[in-house]
Amino acid sequence: MNLETFGIWIADASATGTWMAPFSSLLAAFVFSQALAWVYERTYVGLSYSRGFSHTLVLVCIAASVLVLAMSHSLVAGIGLFGVLSMIRFRTDLKTSRDLVFVMGAAALGVTTGVGAWMVGLLGTAMLCGVALYLSAGPFGSRTRFDGVLRFNVEPSPEVDSTIQGLLDEFCRRSVLLSTVDIDSGRFAEQMYQVKFFRAADRTPLLEGLRNDARAQDTRLMLQDSTSEY
Repeated sequence: MNLETFGIWIADASATGTWMAPFSSLLAAFVFSQALAWVYERTYVGLSYSRGFSHTLVLVCIAASVLVLAMSHSLVAGIGLFGVLSMIRFRTDLKTSRDLVFVMGAAALGVTTGVGAWMVGLLGTAMLCGVALYLSAGPFGSRTRFDGVLRFNVEPSPEVDSTIQGLLDEFCRRSVLLSTVDIDSGRFAEQMYQVKFFRAADRTPLLEGLRNDARAQDTRLMLQDSTSEY
């Protein structure tokens, strides 16, 4: 195609408006993938978040839309694109199966926009984003029963034990005594509990109560990593 022919083709496309349909499909792919990438960023849990992966979700969706648009325009062009894709390999391993699902979701949304099924794409985007937000915000799939381990030293006595139990009942949904070890020839007892708080705001009052009311020393609260299951 020479420049003159290309100019005629551009003028014809502008006059007839044939460019509107593919442009609208690509624009819809961009919007849907932006929403999906935003949800991925907000719901990501871990220490190795990659900004580039969010960009990948957007580009995968647009690329899938381009692929379907090309196939609808020319089967030969679509087969050629499939040949190109067969030579492409991801050089970065996906860290979790969740990342793979987001990539698949982005590609699926791109396909829906490519075939013009915008309502399916819109509902699919809403469902994917809504379910991802629900799973991230709720306890679904979590086996964590405790927030962490509480450790402190106290002088052993029935009064102190009663005070400690009262504080645990006040601020903890559940607590389990893991161990009690005598130190300093029995003068102090090192106690270790697994605890589950009613609210995150209850952590500081519990520690202050142990120090002030039970005269606990060396009080430590080791919180469980929210990204791991123990």
